[in-house]
Amino acid sequence: MTPTERSSKHRLRQSFAGREDELRRIATAMSQSWCAGLALTGDRGTGKSRLLAEAADAADPATHLVVRATATPGVRLGAFAEHLPPSLLTAPFDGDTLRLAADALLAAAGRRRLVLAVDDAGRLDEASAALALRMARRGEAFLLTTVDRGRRLPHPLAEPWTLGHAEWMEVGPLDREAVERVLADTLPGALDGLLVQRFWEATAGNALLLRELITAQLAAGRLRTRDGMWRMTGDFAVPPWLAALVEERMAALPADARTALELLAHVEPMRPEVLGELVPAAALEAAEAHALIRVERETVRLTYPVHGDVLRATTPRLRARRWRAETAALLERHGAAPAELARAAAWRLADHRAPDPATTAAAARGALVLRDLRLAADLAGRAAAAGTGTAAAEPLGYGLLYTGRAAEAERSLAALGRPDDPADRARLAAVRAFTLFFGLGRDGAADALLRTAEAEAPEGRWRTRLPARRALLRACAGDHHGALRLAAGVPDEPEARLAHGLAQVFTGRPAEGIEALRRDWPDDAPWLPVLAGVGIVHGLLWSGRIAEADAAARTAYEHALEQRWAYARAVSCLLRAVVAHTRGLTGEQLHRCREGIAIARRHGPDGLLGALLGLLAHGQALAGDAHEAPRTLAEADRLAGPSTGMLRPWTDLARLWVTTATRRDPIPVAHAAWQRAADRGTPGPEAMILHALVRLGAPGHATDRLAALAGTAGSPLVTLYAAHARASADGDAGALATVSAAFEELGTPLPAAEAAAEESVRHRAAGRLALASAATARALVLARRCGATPPGTALGRLETPQITRREAEVASLACHGLSSKEIGVRLVVSVRTVENHLHRVYRKFGINTRAELRRLGVLLTEAHTG
Repeated sequence: MTPTERSSKHRLRQSFAGREDELRRIATAMSQSWCAGLALTGDRGTGKSRLLAEAADAADPATHLVVRATATPGVRLGAFAEHLPPSLLTAPFDGDTLRLAADALLAAAGRRRLVLAVDDAGRLDEASAALALRMARRGEAFLLTTVDRGRRLPHPLAEPWTLGHAEWMEVGPLDREAVERVLADTLPGALDGLLVQRFWEATAGNALLLRELITAQLAAGRLRTRDGMWRMTGDFAVPPWLAALVEERMAALPADARTALELLAHVEPMRPEVLGELVPAAALEAAEAHALIRVERETVRLTYPVHGDVLRATTPRLRARRWRAETAALLERHGAAPAELARAAAWRLADHRAPDPATTAAAARGALVLRDLRLAADLAGRAAAAGTGTAAAEPLGYGLLYTGRAAEAERSLAALGRPDDPADRARLAAVRAFTLFFGLGRDGAADALLRTAEAEAPEGRWRTRLPARRALLRACAGDHHGALRLAAGVPDEPEARLAHGLAQVFTGRPAEGIEALRRDWPDDAPWLPVLAGVGIVHGLLWSGRIAEADAAARTAYEHALEQRWAYARAVSCLLRAVVAHTRGLTGEQLHRCREGIAIARRHGPDGLLGALLGLLAHGQALAGDAHEAPRTLAEADRLAGPSTGMLRPWTDLARLWVTTATRRDPIPVAHAAWQRAADRGTPGPEAMILHALVRLGAPGHATDRLAALAGTAGSPLVTLYAAHARASADGDAGALATVSAAFEELGTPLPAAEAAAEESVRHRAAGRLALASAATARALVLARRCGATPPGTALGRLETPQITRREAEVASLACHGLSSKEIGVRLVVSVRTVENHLHRVYRKFGINTRAELRRLGVLLTEAHTG
């Protein structure tokens, strides 16, 4: 085992995440005198025992004495033996013995509340249970215990709960965020989102399974860092001890129920009626009764997907092939939906068998609905080779495009020739134009192809779908007025509605655009909700609805992880990076950019990779990395294409900050970027670029235009940008304080910190030291939340008072409430010396009292010391 693996295993043992609410509830119950106890209930493995132990550790020893009881069936009073006099353990079991035992425990507690922490009270010996009940009934002790779901506390120990004097608390599975925190505690550094998703899905949040699965992957070397990020390579490793743990859960099942689980492990999720033709209904009912499968409205799944990993690893190969073949044949025979046909075809391919030729084209379209783009391309290629013409053109083109093979997509589609049917020509042209535009960056060729096909298209749906596709390509290219014009002619087409919504967002009507984009989109066009998400997040940002934008970006990210679609994951990483930048969270921006770039380098398309690289260069410049930022920006420029033209303002903004980081004049660069945004009629990007000039200390170049935009955009964010520009230009410290508070309330701490830093500079220049110190402290606190100090901003000009190490030490102790006499004793100096140090600090900070000093405590760690 490597040192890294040993260190990770140690951190895993120490990690305890996701139970903060439960710990608070336990602490509250223990503090309430009327409450006799609390029973933690839940499924096995949810972490009840660990929660009990953590709650016991967290109890304040000044107010509670926790007695941890270990059940020892058959040994009288064995659970409390180490806390009782030896003579009691051999005394007759009667009321006097119980009273003396209780007195001994209460004597140790003194004035503190006694807490009896008993893991699984059902295993207590009779005497220990009687003692615990006696003390809980009389209010002498608080009983904290655990009970597995489906089991009851033994009678009469259940009495306090039966009478309502004690409470129950459900301990459920860990949510995704808690799983991520456990992994983050275990693996030092950034985590790939798909890594977190796989562990969360595999364990369904079961704490025991999660820890065991992480341990198994560390031991097998499946967890590795690549591109500065922890990733999972291959399938989950299933060592014998993990398989044994899962087998233990299944030991009580009838044989046919075990068979049903084995089948489900290879074909889940599956409709109940299909499973019912392969295994007895009683077998499924038994598995459900043991909480090993989850029956939803239309599907059946394993409750814990990691059980599927174990069963697949231990099922004999021939039996597994038989399960897959029988299920595939059943689906094909009953005319299943295209998505189910796609899964059937995937099983046949996994077993080195050819899919059913009669259903291959339909299966390819089903794979597109499932977002399995590699499978879609494979099946569509087989269908095309079998002579199906353009029937599988969509899964062929889109499948190859979104798996990083855009050039192959164009060659394969071109090889289909010129169909005789005008409708088939229109279909083929629509797909080719899409791949030319998004995959190869050939905007002109794509538009010409669509124009020609539109002129030849017969009456019907293609007469409206082709101009709708042109509208969508114009919107993505950043030609929003062209998109609006084309979309207006075919308003009922989904791609036209998407183009119209995107154009509204970027041309200053975000509320209307968001409403248009928040709708259901066709399943066979999976890129539509992804691109709609781009518009929704930007619309929310430019409306000043930062928290909603963050939530929308996170939702898009989580959906992309569930779907396992690389393109959607890369786009959602870009959206999270955009939100992080707006909030000023540079570390988060860099993390999400790197995650998205790793995906886009492998799967494409190049235009998306270029946009992500532009945002990465932006984050690097904000972090002061003057060496890497220009190189990253150069690659972004090389890969930039028309398909992400609407996102070009982010690369333009990056250029401004990279110029600043490399100590060159950013004003000409900013003017060029601002002019481009203005020419396109995009007030959101325009205001963003102008505000960057304000942040860089050049408000005179932006004040008037921002004021004009604030008057027309109707966005709180743009209005705030304009207020910042005016306050900065006027040197108005009071107005800067108001702007800083407004930025913080909006959820953007970095510009709030920069405005506070400007305020401090103005106060200090005017000799208002106390106000300057307060503004400095506020700026430092806000900046700490962001992780970076961008070059060229007021944060870089922030002055902190110069105090000596001894002055800082004395002032810090005073902030913690120590009197001058106590400080003198601690530091072995006189009270007068302490007071002299404090007065020198007061003078440098411009204050007069300890109360004021406590509010400026952050300055003691940031001030220059000598």
